[in-house]
Amino acid sequence: MKSPSKFLFVFLLASSTYLVASSSNWLTTWMGLEINMLGYIPLIFMKENTSESEAAVKYLIPQSLGSAIFISSAIISMYLNNLQGFMTIAMCLKLGMAPFHFWFPPVMLSLQLIPAFILLTWQKIAPILAISSFNPLLMSSVMPIAMISALWGGIGGINQTDIRSLLAYSSIAHTGWMLASINGNYPILITYLFSYILISMSIFFLLLKEDSKSCKQLFSTKEPSKMFMLSISILSLGGLPPLVGFIMKLLVLMFTSAKMIIILGLVTGALMSLFYYLSLTFSALLSFSKMHLIKSQMIPKNLMLFFLAQILPLTLILFFF
Repeated sequence: MKSPSKFLFVFLLASSTYLVASSSNWLTTWMGLEINMLGYIPLIFMKENTSESEAAVKYLIPQSLGSAIFISSAIISMYLNNLQGFMTIAMCLKLGMAPFHFWFPPVMLSLQLIPAFILLTWQKIAPILAISSFNPLLMSSVMPIAMISALWGGIGGINQTDIRSLLAYSSIAHTGWMLASINGNYPILITYLFSYILISMSIFFLLLKEDSKSCKQLFSTKEPSKMFMLSISILSLGGLPPLVGFIMKLLVLMFTSAKMIIILGLVTGALMSLFYYLSLTFSALLSFSKMHLIKSQMIPKNLMLFFLAQILPLTLILFFF
């Protein structure tokens, strides 16, 4: 991102998300989603190689299809209210939720770390805010998709060897939890989204200093402090108590009004995700426990800041709720 024009596209991402959040009609929402898509595609090209071009095409096609379905459904729903459900399908396609996730893991595999981080975090905000503004009657059609995403995110992450694929399926599962929080209390959605961005930021901050894409090579680093911080951040993403990831899932379960079968699906998907996260980080945590305490004093301050963000519960947020 050395080109000054990149800042223009970052501004388009921020302004388009604000446009979707503040829109009062479907046309403005559609415009914000289109600007968001067009602002992100140039940010994909970090090294300008063929894999990034392939990722841009794979991202453009489902996003354009989702936008076309959304605006078509919005226009037709003025005369036929039964077609508003297609607007939900369009947003789920843009989010990469199961069973519309066919484009999401391949795009993640072809991206560099910074565009991948933006795709996992910021690009989710606008479609989720659009779904939260839907008619409450449409939320009943969103809940089964949320359950399927949580389950498929847990199943798809098993036996993944690339860290980007692992984070992609984890993102699918977390998006299901975000949609489940829409059916409850709106501040819970903001809390979950902010916590997910914070945890992902800590993971990608550590990944930027490593060249390896394989999970086994990543946890075989000679720097114990980075290995330990990465393990804690990944376990927090999986929802291990009492880390932040567990607290935000607990908030969703406390305030959601989803049916019991949906809640069971969400919990089952979270347990499967936590299983392969524990199997991935178990050896790294055991090796750290054998080290001398003197080595733990060599942890940089910025890594310690991310570590504290994972181990400290959201006490203030729980106090306000």
